[in-house]
Amino acid sequence: MYHYVKPKNFKYPYFNFLNLDVFRRQLDYFEETQGFISKKDFFESIDNNINPKGFVLTFDDGLKDHFKYVLPELAKRNLWGIFYVSSDAYKTRKLLDVHRIQYLKGKFGATKILKDLINMIDDHMLDHHTIENFDKEIYLDSSYNNNEKKLRRMLNYYISYKYRSSILDDLMIKYFDEDSLYDQVYSNIEELKKIKDNGHIIGSHAMSHKVLSRLSFKDQEDEIKKSFEFLVNNFESKPPFSFCYPYGYKSSYNTDTLSILKSNNIHNAVVFDNKAQGPNMKRLELSRLDCNQFMDV
Repeated sequence: MYHYVKPKNFKYPYFNFLNLDVFRRQLDYFEETQGFISKKDFFESIDNNINPKGFVLTFDDGLKDHFKYVLPELAKRNLWGIFYVSSDAYKTRKLLDVHRIQYLKGKFGATKILKDLINMIDDHMLDHHTIENFDKEIYLDSSYNNNEKKLRRMLNYYISYKYRSSILDDLMIKYFDEDSLYDQVYSNIEELKKIKDNGHIIGSHAMSHKVLSRLSFKDQEDEIKKSFEFLVNNFESKPPFSFCYPYGYKSSYNTDTLSILKSNNIHNAVVFDNKAQGPNMKRLELSRLDCNQFMDV
């Protein structure tokens, strides 16, 4: 599982990313140890419930990094990957809330943004009934410091969606020119088409990258169905379709989510449990390893 892959950027001293040189070393390591699963074998292994030896590369969020840095590196090695895209970013020309959080923290640090946030919210803005469930799992295995965990928990899980975007609107106006930043963050439609034309899969990461388990059945259905409509309309995508749960934790989706994916004949979906895929393959809950587990190769 990959997100940001780039050379060091000194404009964002607190930003979490994977250095491009480390990415190259990881690809070397994967090739030398187990090799890569072909696209054909990937789908057939799921259909036949056989877990083959090897790696599959996945890249979340449709980032500019993926076109600028990842695509050329994969092309050199004749490798393929799955690139998961959230469609709302292309309709609004604004950063998704999850990425607003990352860039605010990345430039100014969690402590500063958390202080601003605490001054902007009060108790009625929190979804108290969800907090206990999410606290059991999220960010437990991460290397984030305490203030960063608090900031991410507050904005991604605790603050009601009724208030979150407007809070982040105010923070972005205070600290960024968001329109200019947008073009730096996301691969555009033409760039994503080139990724697809190079033999890669464009998968769905839902519409708005919200925690699906916090949404009603109808809202979840919209998030999923409309995201695949976007893929079909813009990239002429065809089955078999692949889906990636936003945030990826078990608590970030529920039985409604699985039911919607099944009813729409989605071939496979990936979670984030930071585990190698075991022999008991569930096609809508395929395991993924964080690339940060391979920092020392």
